[in-house]
Amino acid sequence: MILKKIPYTYAEDVLNLYSPEKPILQLLHKDMTPFELIQAAMKEALFSDCMFFLAHALPLREAIWWAACCASENKTWNKEELDAISATKAWVNTPEENTRIHAGKMANAAQLETGAGWAAQAAFWSGGSMLRPEDPVVPPPLYLYAKGVAGSVNLSAVLPIEENAVEKYNAFVDIALDIANGGNGTNGKRKEN
Repeated sequence: MILKKIPYTYAEDVLNLYSPEKPILQLLHKDMTPFELIQAAMKEALFSDCMFFLAHALPLREAIWWAACCASENKTWNKEELDAISATKAWVNTPEENTRIHAGKMANAAQLETGAGWAAQAAFWSGGSMLRPEDPVVPPPLYLYAKGVAGSVNLSAVLPIEENAVEKYNAFVDIALDIANGGNGTNGKRKEN
């Protein structure tokens, strides 16, 4: 299957963007597509590895939208966490410096112990400077946002109840594949934005 929003022909091209774990590397074969590696990783229950792969494979805005969609699946967030998800969605809709900085503030308020906080942190790491606006500009390292996205999706899958994690991981891959095919991550379901 060709995933039109993933700009890489081969899974190896995505894996070269970061330092993947050995188990997912062992699944790789010559000319393997991103979709084939996603399928293989899920079959082998390499859930976290697969989330990192998808976070790097999707374009920046799509990856952060994916994190927001996955975090939105949890209906038990507190006010700060809901604000973090809203700030993430605001950045996706309007990827400007003020929405990026606001997402960073909401990540700090929500903290980085849940998928909601990491989604907003990923939006903050999308560009600009990692420091306060009055400090010298220090851009985030390339693909740092993808680590935030993967952290968000992985925590959203295992919290608050880890026993539902496999079901959530499968649903989150479906959301990613919908986005990768040009959808909005709802797989045809109506969701709140």
